[in-house]
Amino acid sequence: MTASWITRSRGVVLAIAIPIAAVVLALATSAIVLVIVGSDPLDAYRSMADAALGSPFALSTTIQKAVPRLLAALGIALALRAGLWNIGAEGQLYVGAIAATAITLWFPDLGTLGILLALLAAVAAGALWGAIPGALRAGRGVNEVITSLMLVYVGILLANYLVESPWALEGSTFPASKPVPPGERLPIIWENTLLNAGALIALAMIALTWLIVERTTLGMRLRAVGGSPRAAALAGVGVGRTIVVAMALSGAFAGLAGGIEVLGVRGRLIEGFSPGYGFEAIAIALLGRLNPIGILGAALLFGGLDAGAAGLQTAARDVPSAIVQLTEGLAVIYVLIGLGMHDIATRRRRARQALEHHEHAGAAPAGPVSEAGATAS
Repeated sequence: MTASWITRSRGVVLAIAIPIAAVVLALATSAIVLVIVGSDPLDAYRSMADAALGSPFALSTTIQKAVPRLLAALGIALALRAGLWNIGAEGQLYVGAIAATAITLWFPDLGTLGILLALLAAVAAGALWGAIPGALRAGRGVNEVITSLMLVYVGILLANYLVESPWALEGSTFPASKPVPPGERLPIIWENTLLNAGALIALAMIALTWLIVERTTLGMRLRAVGGSPRAAALAGVGVGRTIVVAMALSGAFAGLAGGIEVLGVRGRLIEGFSPGYGFEAIAIALLGRLNPIGILGAALLFGGLDAGAAGLQTAARDVPSAIVQLTEGLAVIYVLIGLGMHDIATRRRRARQALEHHEHAGAAPAGPVSEAGATAS
């Protein structure tokens, strides 16, 4: 019991310590880069902190920018637990936004029911877009990385076509659809800010993800397929079906993120509305070590960096905006290095324990044998 408790405690500590250390190292490395280019890192980070956390409006902006990243990352984490790389969350996010927009344009007078239908349509569209590479992987053995990535561009181009032609808003200076009717917008939940009910939905999805992984047979199947598809099949798990479900579920989370962006943030479908939420979500899922709470922390970090980028340009002079992307990338790299070092240390410890056990087992019979020899003599 004690050894098991120590093992679990060590895992929890590492799950927290590795991402925190990675972020600290990323900020320190970025600070060195800023010094090299002649900028003051303290001034830069102070400006970013003010823009991301310095006021209720700034904090709400950070949370708002974290929501789509969080939802897409939760979906990617579910796919990764099954050993699947869903690289197409960006495309699934776009088709989710398209589906939500379609409901508001076709049924503009449904009010709260329209919100519910639009979000469900976004979830269904994302799930369908995710199920396609899942089905190709399960049925034909086609690598889901390639197919999901290719579908990203199909989704983006489809959205561009719609806002430039059939759904185009006349007189608009940029490609966009007609606005979502006021009665079908997600309500603001923090007065004098832009934070909408999508944040509450995202929190509910964190709890749902934990329940799926830890308390359902689906979660067990995801882990089994991710651990060893062959062993899972021998145990009676439908590997092909689980792969399709995992990719569809992953796409559903990203599709929901797209629907929330349309109904709660943008108020319409806009060309290029996502700056790469789906791609950043891959890094967030890894930074959070596939844990829903860890992913929440990583999403807030990325949201804060995004919100802080605006303050970086307005308040800090001679600071390159690319420092934000550099910091994000470094954080992920340091997490991967930390995980790799942890895996190496774990393997060495297990190998040493196995060797000690083998030596102990080999030496154990020596006592009785020698005693018997001494008695015979």
